[in-house]
Amino acid sequence: MALGQRVKEAREFRGLKQGELADLIGWTQQALSTLEKRDSKKSSYSAQIAKALDIDIDWLMSGTGEMIKKEKEKGNGIVKSPIKYVPVKGSAQMGDNGYWLELDYMGNGGDGYLEVNNASDSAYVIRAVGDSMFPALRSGWYIVFDPKRDPCAGEYVHIVLADGRNMIKEFVSCQHGIITVISVNGMERMSFNCEEVNVLNPFVEIQPPSRLRDELHLLDNECTGI
Repeated sequence: MALGQRVKEAREFRGLKQGELADLIGWTQQALSTLEKRDSKKSSYSAQIAKALDIDIDWLMSGTGEMIKKEKEKGNGIVKSPIKYVPVKGSAQMGDNGYWLELDYMGNGGDGYLEVNNASDSAYVIRAVGDSMFPALRSGWYIVFDPKRDPCAGEYVHIVLADGRNMIKEFVSCQHGIITVISVNGMERMSFNCEEVNVLNPFVEIQPPSRLRDELHLLDNECTGI
């Protein structure tokens, strides 16, 4: 099976349309369609695609192993990789000034849930509204953040400042007591003293509106390992 066929298989497994996956990796739908049809053996974007689809990169690149590493040994038993139902905290209106002061709703799943692999119990979701961050983030899409992860340069973070401003920015660095970020569209560079920042939570993944669950469903046997 060629690389493009594995991309298509994984995309369909995740329930994504070509355009949705293309948006996640910053491609056009036409470029992704060409990759899926092409008999290529490798792509310089393999790591990016694997991360967007949350699949095993070795399987994507070579076809060896499993698409999803579901099981790992723990003692004498088998523990399946967990799927978390992460609550949507609310919708954030992304204004031209680059920040918002409060969410439309602040609750625990009142706006629905997303299924997320390998997220901590502290993870949460924000629904982006507005076009100020397009095309990097589309209006109506969902961004998952996890306070228990460490921020990495080049990835999105949710920042809450001491004055109440909330922002979604691209993390650059934290050095000598200074946190540096840039706007999602790369137009503005900003720096804050660490004491000005109350929250700095790393991005986990972005999901399209089609992945929203209105109600919390019990995990099935495959997810819980029962």
